[in-house]
Amino acid sequence: MAVKNYGEVYLCQICGNKVEVIEAGGGTLVCCGKEMIRIEDESETAANLPDSGGG
Repeated sequence: MAVKNYGEVYLCQICGNKVEVIEAGGGTLVCCGKEMIRIEDESETAANLPDSGGG
């Protein structure tokens, strides 16, 4: 899968490496000899969680 957009997150299904795109160049990301898969940006999800107010 070609990298298209800033902020996309890719995962290596073999070793677990994650890569976040900071500049999209259209290439394909490969790790451990296999193409990486695009996943949802977890930091964006975590940032939208409500504050528990706990201390």
